[in-house]
Amino acid sequence: MRYLISILAITMLFVSCTPEEQGPLTDYPNTHLLLSADELSSILDDPDLFLVDARAELNDSLIAGATHFAAVRELTDSDNPIPNYLIGPDQFQEKMRNLGLNRDHRVVIYDGGNHLAAARLFYALDYYGFSNASLLNGGLGSWVEAGFPVTSEVATHAPGTFQFDVQEGLMCDFEYVTAAANDPDKIIFDARSTEEFSGERIVAERGGHIPNAVNLEWSSVLETEGVSRFLPAEEIRLMFAELGITPDKEVIPHCHTNVRGSHAYFTLRLMGYDSVRPYEGSWSEYGDRSDAVIQQ
Repeated sequence: MRYLISILAITMLFVSCTPEEQGPLTDYPNTHLLLSADELSSILDDPDLFLVDARAELNDSLIAGATHFAAVRELTDSDNPIPNYLIGPDQFQEKMRNLGLNRDHRVVIYDGGNHLAAARLFYALDYYGFSNASLLNGGLGSWVEAGFPVTSEVATHAPGTFQFDVQEGLMCDFEYVTAAANDPDKIIFDARSTEEFSGERIVAERGGHIPNAVNLEWSSVLETEGVSRFLPAEEIRLMFAELGITPDKEVIPHCHTNVRGSHAYFTLRLMGYDSVRPYEGSWSEYGDRSDAVIQQ
């Protein structure tokens, strides 16, 4: 009898310590990074809210209380020979202060709906040490679809006190990504189109992709009909898993100029990936280098 009790106790202990099978992922692990139109509407009166319209052009319609920052253009270092390369810390700090950003703000960013411009600013804020930013799911399109009003008035703020704090682990260079190509603990995530990845479409000196990179076009994680909201969490998880883009690896997203790569960066962060290190030079640097090893 005593023997039977011991066996049962050991069995119960084993079962209790065995990991449960992972069920469907019904919500994003970092769901706070993505707000619905209803959620944004509920916090519009929050004095700490700092709402940014990141589109290139306003077209006389924006969400009340939003300031304007044309993210892709404003974040491009025109003096860098690599197209669309991110501006340096001093420039970024100056622009954010001129915009009115303070460290205690809660930033919400939106664009026309595909999240490219919004994600570019999100990545820049993360890289320069500001970690309290979110995106509006579906951008302005979702806001209008929900029946919320728009205005032609751009909000302005007193100069802010933002100070940069560069997060070196959130960016990598040519040498790093070259070494990572043969590292089983790293995944190079190419967010370009399949035509760019294969070399069928060439937009640099050479076409193709970084050795051992995996390809998932940035827009694959968005709804294809109506407003371009992010797909459900489980659908995105399965897409990533099929390509080996798993949370136990360091993921290196990139595209041609890291604008689409920034979108991939945001998606990875939304999905709870802790080790994400974009290649800022992207294919505009890699494809132009004669010493780069290229696969097609």
